[in-house]
Amino acid sequence: MQLMLAWAATEPLPQARRDDAAARFERAVADLVPDSWQRRRFGGTDWGVLVLHPADPGGYRWPPVATDGPVTAVSVGIPVGTDRDDPVTLARHLLTGADVHRDVVPPFALLALDRDRLALQQDWLGMARVFTGTADGVTAWCTRPGPLAAFLHGEARPDPVGWTSYLLIGHFGGDLSPLAGTRLLRPGERVTGRRRADGGWQLTTEIRYAADDVVRSGLADRDRPIGERLDRAADALTRSVAGLHRLYDGEVTLGLSGGKDSRLIAATLVAAGRTPDLVTNDDAPAEGEVARELVRLLRDRRGLDLPHRLMPAAPPATVLDTGLRDRALRVAALHDHQYPSSYLTRPAVRTRLPEDVRPPSLTGAAGELVVGFWYPRADADPAPTPEQSAMTKLLAAMPRGATTPEALAAERARVTALTAHARGLGLHDEHLTDYVYLIERMRRWCTAAYTTGMVTPFLAPGFVAASFAFTVAEKRARLPHTALIARLVPEWADVPFVSPVTGPSRATRIWEGDGVAAVADLLDTVHGPLTELIRRPAVERELRTAARGGQPDPRVLAQFTALAVASERLEPGFTGPPTGATYARVTTPPRPRTPSESRFAGVRWLRRTRLGDRLWVMMRRRVRGR
Repeated sequence: MQLMLAWAATEPLPQARRDDAAARFERAVADLVPDSWQRRRFGGTDWGVLVLHPADPGGYRWPPVATDGPVTAVSVGIPVGTDRDDPVTLARHLLTGADVHRDVVPPFALLALDRDRLALQQDWLGMARVFTGTADGVTAWCTRPGPLAAFLHGEARPDPVGWTSYLLIGHFGGDLSPLAGTRLLRPGERVTGRRRADGGWQLTTEIRYAADDVVRSGLADRDRPIGERLDRAADALTRSVAGLHRLYDGEVTLGLSGGKDSRLIAATLVAAGRTPDLVTNDDAPAEGEVARELVRLLRDRRGLDLPHRLMPAAPPATVLDTGLRDRALRVAALHDHQYPSSYLTRPAVRTRLPEDVRPPSLTGAAGELVVGFWYPRADADPAPTPEQSAMTKLLAAMPRGATTPEALAAERARVTALTAHARGLGLHDEHLTDYVYLIERMRRWCTAAYTTGMVTPFLAPGFVAASFAFTVAEKRARLPHTALIARLVPEWADVPFVSPVTGPSRATRIWEGDGVAAVADLLDTVHGPLTELIRRPAVERELRTAARGGQPDPRVLAQFTALAVASERLEPGFTGPPTGATYARVTTPPRPRTPSESRFAGVRWLRRTRLGDRLWVMMRRRVRGR
């Protein structure tokens, strides 16, 4: 994804102030942007735009910057799903007030400029990474929060509310940002500006076609026959796949697993006459076995031999070449802390943005919306309310006892407000949990937001709308997937999907390699406010379990690592010298039990159970009452 900075001021600014802000921005991106990237500049005394992007478009037919006469279009991503032929045409429609994002597959944002007018449109899901902030009469927008904070405020300070959300749900929730004074543009948000005759801009903000509108359109179709609802879903997938091929010269890559989501995307491509390059991560062996069977069926029955590679996603030998602390620092710097901590067990990322634009790829993310992914068991007794299900699933990045009560209460309040809003849309059953999954998990967790050409067809607005038209029972039965796959590629209809239990994974675990030593060192050295959101004894307990060959909770170790590295970068005054004390404690062998301790070990275990504790209290009261 390219790097964009745009700003508009309420009055013309002195040259010195503009130069200082620009210098702060340049320092913030100096170690990030390759020297080969192109730079496009526009602006005056009260506004400015800077776009940095790879010099080679890499086969894409939609340039990041396009100008025709007085109109300039700056695109963040590519508009898969639009029927417009070029960026400037789309920008002209935006300047006249059209909802140019209505049919686009997120992420995509567009900035349109025409003499004394500007318009900036966020996509309907709010997924495009365009952050905004205001300081001293200047409003700015940037595709990264770090350079934005540097440009506006001269420093990058952590936002405690944002990091509380990251800790509890594994990503920044809603419009929250890792940095104070910045926020993500809201779903469907549009900023329009007009330059006054004497200089300075008048800006207005409004919400246009957005996620709630997509959901409402789906709810309106609930009474339509199942065939019509399936037609709408199939048409949306076909349009999104065709839209990508209109924007790129060549075939695309698809990660084909043994599951249902990527199979449906692959079926859509095959039915459209495309031959995608298939890649399967076989960390779980069953994934590779099923993917090979799907490819074999097409070869044997249709004579269609699709290119197919099997490879591990994160083999330990590749991951552990770089220490955990360095891996965490790299991913934090490259993505401004926005990646989930689960990526700490992937191979180390590069230290700079890529020289070249990567070829497009398709992902099956968001298929969860039509399979009841977050639904409770149908036979659950007592059955949780939709609000309870959404809360439990979303706040699953940390076990409850590992964080502070204040942090948990704050995030629960935020999610409660979100579920109340969903109720107001008319979502009164498990569709409410689907809404939370869409507006929270897909919007902020999906890494497609950071890479041009990584397309999520299930986020086509027509498919998302159809997902809210299917009934809860149809989703539990996986009807949308099975019916559409049978329609598109019947040969695949009888191949079972890989179940969640596929045997042991070969993927790297966070405590492997130098993981125990690295986390112990962070516990010793980093004491910033961000790290106080996690209870340190809980982290040390998991470390001790790992050091003794047990199975610790990886969430505690991963989330603490992410917050500690963020504290190092954003709260430098709270980092001290290493002592090795924590590592020594967690690696010390347990003291052998004495005979008396062994005799009472069973009693202590009994007390840790609810019934045992009640019996203990009853016996103690009876003894004291004598």
